[in-house]
Order: sequence, then C-alpha cells, then structure tokens
Amino acid sequence: MVPSAGQTMQSVRVALAQQVLQRNLATLERRIDEVIAAKPEAVDLVMSNVQLIDSASLNWMLAMRIRLETAGIQLRIVNPSPVMQDVLLATRLDSRLTVITAVVEENGQETGNGR
Repeated sequence: MVPSAGQTMQSVRVALAQQVLQRNLATLERRIDEVIAAKPEAVDLVMSNVQLIDSASLNWMLAMRIRLETAGIQLRIVNPSPVMQDVLLATRLDSRLTVITAVVEENGQETGNGR
C-alpha cells in the first residue's frame, strides 16, 4: 500500500493507507525524504483512511516531527479518521502533534480546525 501524495502551495500532502504498520514505514520514509528536498512549509499527513496503526508507526510520527522541525518544516496530522482520533487522544499524541480536522461550513466549503 503506497501512500498517494498531492501538493498545495505551501504544504505537501501525503495520504496514508488504511493500515500504517512498521513494514510500510520504509515507503513513507522515502516519501518524506523527497518532501524534505522540496522544502515546503509543512507536511500534511492525511489520515482519513487510517483504521489500524501500530506502536512503531506512532513512534515514527514523533521522530518524523522532530526531523522535519529540524529542517524548518511543520508536521500536521490532517483529517484523522475516528479510530485515529481515538488513538491520538488515548496516547496523548494529540497534544504533541498538530492535528487539523476538516469542518464543513453551510456553503460546502471545508476549513481547517487545528488542535
């Protein structure tokens, strides 16, 4: 399961697969290496499809946050699935990572709601 990626003007979006496991981290690591070379302001990990994540991947996210911050790039968790929101809350990672959930306004526009 290879993550797909899209790019906005100031950030690079990396969509994660349904399962984020230690065996998939090498693929993510290569993608992040490419992103760092592009020097965006932020990396958005889109987690709307994530249904399963292991502890190695949670630790990887923390290590990646430090690595990106060293390069002057912010790591943001975008649209975490309900399962992922529960994991972030239970592990208290929601207080250590920037989490942005989409809020759909009446006109159908989505706006970010950072925590």
